Amino acid sequence: MKKTLGMLVTLAGISCAVAMGVPTAQADAGKDCGHWQEKGDHDCNCHHRGHDHHHFMKKMAAELGLTDQQKAQIKEIFKKERSEMQPLMTRLIKERRNLRTLVQADKIDEKAIRAEAAKIAVVEGDLAMQRARMAGQIRAILTPAQVEKFKAMQKERDKKFDESRERMHKRFENYTTSK
Repeated sequence: MKKTLGMLVTLAGISCAVAMGVPTAQADAGKDCGHWQEKGDHDCNCHHRGHDHHHFMKKMAAELGLTDQQKAQIKEIFKKERSEMQPLMTRLIKERRNLRTLVQADKIDEKAIRAEAAKIAVVEGDLAMQRARMAGQIRAILTPAQVEKFKAMQKERDKKFDESRERMHKRFENYTTSK
């Protein structure tokens, strides 16, 4: 029972990360904020979901020590690839909602659930290929030292994600075992 519960918690966490993080990040990639300037360390006073991605990209650029030319080139890649990513993200969101509806239905239809999950897998495969192409273009702009720094940053993000997932798992376990 605990193994099944752990798997459900893990899947829920991954689903949340993918459903909330990736669509927002990809849909807004390369998008200029365009809002008025605010005092302090932020560029603007906007509160749309994609704005977090905007700040994340600025932080990453600073940590990698990107030159203005590299930033401009990467921004161009995002702008160019955005037209490819947006329809894929729209499809992914639609298919995930369809799957959620099937999973939450009063009557379980395993065949329909598996078919919908297969549709999602195809879209995620298309997105993975698109991200791989973009990553290749971006790596070509970075210096070898920046590529290594990026890999180290990714390992750190993975570590933090794993720690967060573990905390969530423990909270859920405590919740289900407490009286």
